[in-house]
Amino acid sequence: MVAKTLALALAASTFTFAALADGAPKFLGNMTTSGEIPEDFGSYWNQITAENECTWSWVEKERGTYDFSDCDAVYNWAKEHRAYFSYHTLIWGSHNPEWLSRLDSAETKKAITEWMDTVQGHFPDLDMIEVVNEAVKSGASGYHSAFARYKIVEALGGDDGDYKFVATAFKMARERWPKAILIYNDHNTIMWQKAEAIDLVKKVKAQGGPIDGFGMQFHETYAQGSNASCIPAATLKTALQDAYEQTGGTPIFITQYDVGTEDDQLQKSCYETHMPVLMESEYVSGVTLWGYVYGATWTANGNSGLIKDGIDRPAMTWLKEYFAENYPYTPLGPEEPSAIAQNLYLSPNTLQKFELYNARGVRLGVFTAHSFEAAEQSLRNSGALKPSGVYYLRSRVTGKMQSVRISK
Repeated sequence: MVAKTLALALAASTFTFAALADGAPKFLGNMTTSGEIPEDFGSYWNQITAENECTWSWVEKERGTYDFSDCDAVYNWAKEHRAYFSYHTLIWGSHNPEWLSRLDSAETKKAITEWMDTVQGHFPDLDMIEVVNEAVKSGASGYHSAFARYKIVEALGGDDGDYKFVATAFKMARERWPKAILIYNDHNTIMWQKAEAIDLVKKVKAQGGPIDGFGMQFHETYAQGSNASCIPAATLKTALQDAYEQTGGTPIFITQYDVGTEDDQLQKSCYETHMPVLMESEYVSGVTLWGYVYGATWTANGNSGLIKDGIDRPAMTWLKEYFAENYPYTPLGPEEPSAIAQNLYLSPNTLQKFELYNARGVRLGVFTAHSFEAAEQSLRNSGALKPSGVYYLRSRVTGKMQSVRISK
């Protein structure tokens, strides 16, 4: 696990941070817009996911003929801008090439193997991979995506309620990308099928499926109706804690956050309610918003967009203010790893960096400790702080600040 974390440092000393999350301990990303990367993308986001351009249906429309050009554009943008790239996605019940539906299970297994081998050959150094997407089985309705149209389940070992086909896919991915963060991704995981999604991750991990991250799409951000209201912060906190703890401490990635509404104030309220929870939670490694240009997102009329006709909606204005106020950027030293790189694998008991400031806001140094309490005790015992007074500690993992009074 340590090796993977270090491998994702992306030359941290030259990492170019985005304008919004430049000082945050975890990335704030977004997806492509109608297959393109807007010119202003890098001024807002430091992680990118291709909406569909890297899916099997897009890349291999004819069997054996691969066109990665659109996926390459996203991957290359991330490399050029020192941003994180998440591959979306290898195995999905949707967005498969039409020819796949005509194959039997043996040929499907061969096709899946060729597909994974080809992606690995083209992208051997992926940071994060959504290996399987939307495979939760929910009652009589079947899987969350259209796996029944293909022989994918049968080809990868079947499913007797144990999701063996998902475990097989993850094992295949690990063989090809030993250092990548392998993510299982699904929707309705905060509210409606939280228990089912947790059950899938637990079962796959029990079979040795190397799930490194739990990708929780977060589209169910508000209860609709005449009295529409945002999902409460307490509900979100409970969902994150349950998902992390019940899956054996699997780090969480919020892979698709949006608030689709024409109501500017409702959208802003949801961002105000949810974003601090996501950024401060010890269980969350990163957040990807699912579109930001009004009219060019998947929701009705593209109404989850944060910028409409070139003008920031109130939620976008709030986002800018929130990150500027809570996560001001402090340049890293040449040997210091990015806090984002450190945070891709989270554990509440992991050593973290603490910055020390005096009462005037001058940074005095950086040191490591397991918690605020341990950091404070270390300062008191060291005798290094001379004169007495109030000092401030800032965690590079959570971004939180806490005062400490030193008396001599």
